[in-house]
Amino acid sequence: MLTREQVGGSTWNCLPYLTNLSETYHKDTGQTYITGHRDNLRVSVSERQISIIGSLAKFFLGTNLHTLTLPDSSRAFEKMADILHLPIHKAEIRVIDIGHNIFTDYKPERYYINLGESAGYNRLVQPKSITYHTGKRKVKAYNKIAECKKSRTLIPDVYAGKNVLRFEVCHTERLPEQFNRAVITPDTLTDERFYMSMYDRWYKEYEAIEKIGLFNMDISKINTPKDYLDQLLILAVQEKGLDNVLHHIEVMKEQKVFKHPAYYSNLKRDLKKLLSSNSPFAQEPELLKELNSKMERVRRYYR
Repeated sequence: MLTREQVGGSTWNCLPYLTNLSETYHKDTGQTYITGHRDNLRVSVSERQISIIGSLAKFFLGTNLHTLTLPDSSRAFEKMADILHLPIHKAEIRVIDIGHNIFTDYKPERYYINLGESAGYNRLVQPKSITYHTGKRKVKAYNKIAECKKSRTLIPDVYAGKNVLRFEVCHTERLPEQFNRAVITPDTLTDERFYMSMYDRWYKEYEAIEKIGLFNMDISKINTPKDYLDQLLILAVQEKGLDNVLHHIEVMKEQKVFKHPAYYSNLKRDLKKLLSSNSPFAQEPELLKELNSKMERVRRYYR
């Protein structure tokens, strides 16, 4: 977002470089907004400020299937400044999306069962995606090819017939607070240390997700009746689905089945611990090994 002071003149001066102009009057602010487009960018202009919305990767590369490198990001902002005739480097960034496409051996949906909860987030599973929500951020793993087909986005030949899981972290609120900066600008985003720190955060969000193991009855790990019952319980929960069991516990909470409220959270915690990939009864699924390895590879080579 650019203010009139940052533009150094009338904010309306960028309108000749936009197409498909439309005008809207907002009673709440008493402001008239003129909205136009340039490439995939949506530009909204008022007397006081200019707001630009759009995917930087799609703007510069023509598709958001590809990942912007650090040099690409710098050139993208330079191109934006040139075609809009605006001091883009002074703009305040309000939203940051950090994502990377992972080529997987199987359809992305096959991997979701191994991605459990993440502390501080609400987890939502949909047919083609799994999303973690919090007040300031959204973390999402989804089938990128399915999303492109749904939005009728042209899929490059290099992606034809491939399985593509996109892991994305969206910082949507109070960015200066999240990144401990007074303001986030394009110059901030293209600073190498800041760029690297964003991908470090991206990877840490993946690491923070509980990984769900694969369970089969393992006689060698049964030494007591409790060991047997634990494995039997794990197999039952695995068959029913952990999400369904956790939902049932929430239903019991609403029905006030237990005398003590802490029982519900304790029960959830114990079940998650049993089904965690760190459980002594767990085997790390091949699909999870593959995904962990490929995410780690991105972390090592994201420059």
